[in-house]
Amino acid sequence: MSEGERKAGELEYVRRTKYHVEDINGVEVTSFEVPYIRYFAEDELVYLEAVLDFKSTDDLIKRIDESKLGRKTIEKVFAYRLKQGDSGPEPWPVEPALLPSLIQNNAEPNPVYEVKPDEGLNELVSSAYGLNKFMFSYSIRINDINDFLFIGVLNKGFYKEVYILRNIEPMAIVKYNIYV
Repeated sequence: MSEGERKAGELEYVRRTKYHVEDINGVEVTSFEVPYIRYFAEDELVYLEAVLDFKSTDDLIKRIDESKLGRKTIEKVFAYRLKQGDSGPEPWPVEPALLPSLIQNNAEPNPVYEVKPDEGLNELVSSAYGLNKFMFSYSIRINDINDFLFIGVLNKGFYKEVYILRNIEPMAIVKYNIYV
């Protein structure tokens, strides 16, 4: 069944979410709300398709829908909006996490070879995992704003962890487990 034939009610784990037009230092960025856990926003599928090299959105949705059969295939572990606390970024569950739409914005991925400390969430990633542990990672430039996003994939043997970090206020972190 193609995307055009699918009805919104037929997708158990994929939801349409609210869009926001953000003004970031005079640059307009269209972002979407990311459901906290279990459910996926339609725009999140673009992120996962790109990172996991799926042939089509339908293949990705089929893998996600296998969760209703009790199979672990692709799960969202969490999506937190972060606020700056006394000891660095802290989860802030009052507001949903926002990610820029890769379809509605100009997105330019750049491979990351070295994480620069003291640059937003890059420090969090570097200290928690170390860049050398990522299979691959990208810094994404959105509408000419450098390092807007960081996307990294860790190989954990029988599954992969995918991290999406929004470095621009309001900061956010999203984690997925992909079972192979």
